[in-house]
Amino acid sequence: MEKLEPIEVAVHQAKVQVHRLLRWIDDRRDPLSLARSGRLLVDLPLAHEDRTLLWNTGSDMDPREWPLELGKVENLRVAARALDGLEFEADQVFSFWAQVGPPVRARGYVAGRELREGCVVPGIGGGLCLLSNALFGAARGAGFELLERHPHSRRPPGSRAALGEDATVAWNYVDLRFVAGQPWRLEVRLDAQALIVAIRTERRRGRAGATATPLRVLHERRVAAGEPSQSRQPGGAARWVGDEGRSCMSCDQPCDSARVGPAKPAAGRRSWLVDAAWPEYIRHVRAHARPHDRLLQPIDGELLGHPRYAWPRVSGRVQFPVQTLARSLRSRKLASQGPARQRALLEDDRRLAAAMAARLEPHDTELVVAQNLLAHLWQLGALGGRRVSVLMQRLPLLELQAQLDEAHARNPDSPTLADFRTDPWLAEAESRALDDAVEIITPHAGVATYFPGKTTVLEWARATGDPQAGPRVRTPGPLRLWLPTSSVGRKGVWELREALSQPGLGPVQLWIAGRELEGPRFWSACVGVTLEHGSPPLAQLDAVVLPAWIEHQPRALLRAVAAGVPVIASSACGLGPTAGVHTITAGDVGDLRQALAQLRGPALADPGHGGRRGS
Repeated sequence: MEKLEPIEVAVHQAKVQVHRLLRWIDDRRDPLSLARSGRLLVDLPLAHEDRTLLWNTGSDMDPREWPLELGKVENLRVAARALDGLEFEADQVFSFWAQVGPPVRARGYVAGRELREGCVVPGIGGGLCLLSNALFGAARGAGFELLERHPHSRRPPGSRAALGEDATVAWNYVDLRFVAGQPWRLEVRLDAQALIVAIRTERRRGRAGATATPLRVLHERRVAAGEPSQSRQPGGAARWVGDEGRSCMSCDQPCDSARVGPAKPAAGRRSWLVDAAWPEYIRHVRAHARPHDRLLQPIDGELLGHPRYAWPRVSGRVQFPVQTLARSLRSRKLASQGPARQRALLEDDRRLAAAMAARLEPHDTELVVAQNLLAHLWQLGALGGRRVSVLMQRLPLLELQAQLDEAHARNPDSPTLADFRTDPWLAEAESRALDDAVEIITPHAGVATYFPGKTTVLEWARATGDPQAGPRVRTPGPLRLWLPTSSVGRKGVWELREALSQPGLGPVQLWIAGRELEGPRFWSACVGVTLEHGSPPLAQLDAVVLPAWIEHQPRALLRAVAAGVPVIASSACGLGPTAGVHTITAGDVGDLRQALAQLRGPALADPGHGGRRGS
């Protein structure tokens, strides 16, 4: 692009301001009603979906263009947050700029790729035409009535522009507007590789009695604003094919268009968004963190001597002490069990996730995310356009709640098995984020089975033996068992009570580590069972028993295995095939009863009904 004379620049800017003023006046005369995000129409059928590839990673791309690629995707994240989940009434007009708002730095927009006067230049909000193109394609595919659409001035062969499938936008006077004659829902999101725009509605039709409305063009000259053109891929997605002009990032000729500096730095970066420090994940970070990685952690647990947050040091670290302190103070005021505590924990996760999302930068192209933050980051739109790996600490919420529902159906008198269920939108958000994740990282064998093909299974950290434990000797007397948890339904206590209540097992001494949460007389039906509270020396036990429906961290079981004490545990405990562990099925009282009987000897055991032993 040749350098423009000052008078030419001034005239151009004056024309732009006039067009903006005219559009502002026009919108005040005939104001638009803004759509709001909701979930009333979430179950409508999918009318059309448009997928556009985000990244231009061709071998012919100049590396100096990468900052604009990063800025483009960041701008799409910001705009997608404004549009995703909007629900429109019949005959309610969609306006790109009315819903997205001005693309300014104060709203999170950065310098991205913008096509102006035949050249690719850095511009705040650059790249939004990728979104307007996709919206135009989705609206047309859904059969909506177009009210305003402006094509790009450049039409490279094979591109969307050449096919008439593009729609450029420029604040606020070059807009995209359309309308439908029935209620509809807009969904906009980014996965690691693509921008996905979907429209949900019952029928594909225009407004009742409407005639074809000519497209509005508010100025004679076509404005080439925003993203270079797109070309179709065999899989149905579109990709950027570049432009025939120069780019300010790789052009040494001076001009007046490149007024805004690009995003920096040029290379991508991986950030670890973590919370509680499991030994397995600490070991994983030490083994896989790269020199320029960044760790976003609640506080520096190593420096402060706080084991819960004792993550290893990496080159870049960001801490969130305010959110961490507030969470700690709130947690001390809550009961150890119940819906109020669960709601508070989820809210604290949301606040921490929001704080971490605000510290992400355009060049954070890879994220490793703690599972408790995942759904909230998804809702915030922070995961789009990034490769995401998940530090998986538990079952997916949908499966976890299905397990609790099954447990409650079998034990309807339990006061804890149905006391809390998370909001459906949160479980759905986590499910979609897990689907898009490129890797699941977990030591939990049960969790790993849900993600075949993309799971990295870590080895559980080896526990040290009980310092009080000497050689384990079985002495005459009652069967000595330890339940290393509170009496709560999700840990399988109803099944354990039923198994211990059946005759023939003999006297049993049962230690319970925690509180009685299923009722003060919960264990009274177990004749011949002596109840104790606390954690006895492992050497005195015949077995550690945990027939749980839900168990995330089987640390007590790992200590028992290290001490050579037999373990009876459900597969939900996640140990997998382990020497010394008798694995049973959660909810199977017969399986549990048989495993307990085998502790007494083969005389009480039914050889036709046995659990699975680790090897």
